[in-house]
Amino acid sequence: MPLQNVSEPARILAVDDTPDNLFLIQAILEDDGYEVSFAENGETALAQIEQSPPDLILLDVMMPGIDGYEVTRRIRQNSNLPFIPILLITAYRNSSAVEGLDAGANDFIRKPVDVEELSARVRSLLRLKHTVG
Repeated sequence: MPLQNVSEPARILAVDDTPDNLFLIQAILEDDGYEVSFAENGETALAQIEQSPPDLILLDVMMPGIDGYEVTRRIRQNSNLPFIPILLITAYRNSSAVEGLDAGANDFIRKPVDVEELSARVRSLLRLKHTVG
């Protein structure tokens, strides 16, 4: 169940260059009552985040152009943004959770994503956002 009021669902930005992955994330999160928006690459994501910072970012690691690690670094270096939890998602075994966490991500999950695990991680990160706030 979402952390915020029913009238104000948490806003989540999902960033992935694969439309099928975005569709799956949308289905899971909207079923949980969240408002989901999308970006298909790092540049678009950064522009959307600066224009309207979401409550949480789900970010694919491997994307053409700017990868998820670099997007995370740029978000963390932007002092004009509020604290936004970042959950990195990857299908690649050689993707480094350490590199992602060092870049400023708050959590890391591997594909294929388990629905219950993703929902639990989202709830946990939204609690963190509420606490840090």
